Amino acid sequence: MSLLIGEPAVVLAGIGAVLIVVPRDWRVVLFGYTLVTVMLSLLLSQVIPAEWALQQVIAGGLVAVMLFMSARQLRTPAHLARPRSQQWPRMASLTTFRGLAVGLAAIGFVAVRESLSLPNISPLFRDAILWLGLMGLMGLALHEEPLHAGLSLLTFLGAAQLIVFTLIQRRMLVGLLQGGQVLLGLAIAYLVLAHGLAPEPEGLAPEPEGLAPVPATRDEPDLSVFGGDAP
Repeated sequence: MSLLIGEPAVVLAGIGAVLIVVPRDWRVVLFGYTLVTVMLSLLLSQVIPAEWALQQVIAGGLVAVMLFMSARQLRTPAHLARPRSQQWPRMASLTTFRGLAVGLAAIGFVAVRESLSLPNISPLFRDAILWLGLMGLMGLALHEEPLHAGLSLLTFLGAAQLIVFTLIQRRMLVGLLQGGQVLLGLAIAYLVLAHGLAPEPEGLAPEPEGLAPVPATRDEPDLSVFGGDAP
């Protein structure tokens, strides 16, 4: 585990952030968030005591479990029978477009990372903060699905934690931030269920099966007023 502390942890956290933003599959997204959480804990162990940094793994694990349980409740046989475009999660952009956006963000990251300096923060943490913050904001911009957008928000907050805990080492602050992370994860899990169980937009609902269309009929004149019988 000590081999991962340092630059490997930053690289793996960056890969996890990309897995949150680009893929559509919720399992890959949760794996990316788990990877980010573990690597953040290893990075935080360099600036705060290890037992404090362990709270990051515990809080992130609870969030991942809650989101996993919410996602599993949406994978019903009736849901899986729908066309892929109508299955949860419904994305607001194409995977190719998100991959291209991340590629452009990587080019911008390489261009500005050397010119950016944060007081009292090492270059290693600077790179992690810049990339995680960039991926978090990009995920919020590209996604309207609560799972992806919520995990992007947690990724951005993870970058903020690197700044806060580097400058301020307080046990109470660690507990408050990790507790807030769990509460935020609970809210995201609720929104995932609410959004996934919501009725489909008008025009996307499939036609009911087994019902034959009713043929149109021509209106017949009512002849009873003239003393005759209608045909």
